[in-house]
Amino acid sequence: MKKNLIALAVAAAALPFAAVADVTVSGGLQAQLVSVGGDGAATPTGLYASDGGEFGSENGGSFGFIKFSASEDLGNGLTALAMWNGVANVGDSNAAGGISGRDAYVGLSGSFGTVLAGTLATPYKSSTVSWDPFVTTFMQARGNFGMSDAQNGYASNALAYANTFGAVKLVAAMVLDESVDPTDGTKAAGKHAMAFSLNVPFGPVEVALAMVNADEFTNIGNLGLGATASALGNNTLDTLTATKLGAKYSAGDLTIAAQTEMLTLEDATAGVTTLDMDVNYMYLTGSYTVGANTFSAAFGNQTWKPAGGTETTDTYAALGMKHAFSKKVSAHLGYRASSVDTTPSNDETMVGAGLVVKF
Repeated sequence: MKKNLIALAVAAAALPFAAVADVTVSGGLQAQLVSVGGDGAATPTGLYASDGGEFGSENGGSFGFIKFSASEDLGNGLTALAMWNGVANVGDSNAAGGISGRDAYVGLSGSFGTVLAGTLATPYKSSTVSWDPFVTTFMQARGNFGMSDAQNGYASNALAYANTFGAVKLVAAMVLDESVDPTDGTKAAGKHAMAFSLNVPFGPVEVALAMVNADEFTNIGNLGLGATASALGNNTLDTLTATKLGAKYSAGDLTIAAQTEMLTLEDATAGVTTLDMDVNYMYLTGSYTVGANTFSAAFGNQTWKPAGGTETTDTYAALGMKHAFSKKVSAHLGYRASSVDTTPSNDETMVGAGLVVKF
């Protein structure tokens, strides 16, 4: 909601002679009560108060946020933009319920499209992450073997361009490799990472294609990745390539979506191939709305194939419903099961309910 008077008062106190852009303040909080079952190897079993929920982390991939957005009309069809979007977790997160960062960028928008610079969600993430009806809840696919963790996090030191050509939406980004050679303190030889996405509607069907190329990128964790980055360890140069293809069908109260992801990770250390691997994902979800209630189900799997190793498949399934009290207040309840195909196996189940309030 608009908070222009507050923004003007704060800015006037700090910079009394400065011109102030229009500022919008918005946010949302989520509280969930979740019972964790399974063998307890990932998350100890028991009852948790949480926000979000990923395998081994009851607060992973959380919802809560507070966002400051600013814009100023520069004339001639040109608009300046700025945003800071922070995590506002009501649970016992790493910030102990405090605020940490997500997006933080400035940019320009005009007839040429929109150009942004700062910390951003990659096009790979933003193209389809919202297709998951359970995203940011304990039932979400990302982090639970339904979607890769390339659907999570934010990339810093990023430049992005977005535009719509007819009905086709294009987003492209470059993430700078700012690494330093530890031997002499000079700029390292790592290559900048590139990513793009296309979302194309065909009547009731939307098709999405996204790719990431981080060839010899020093820290692929800076692309917003979690477990995928740690799988390579702390190597000087890491390599990640990812391709995603998805389709979503929406007609009336019914929505069905599916996507596949293909990731290749390589250890750039000379002569080391034991950490090289291919990781593939398959995901399917469907939702049906009846009045204020939306019923959803989702299924997926993650297949790991290390170089010279044994292929393993991890599975994900979720079933739940959401009730919209209003546009800004909703409740959800449901069940999620994630299973790691190892010896011994590692299983996690979550049953719970949550309340979301936006402002």
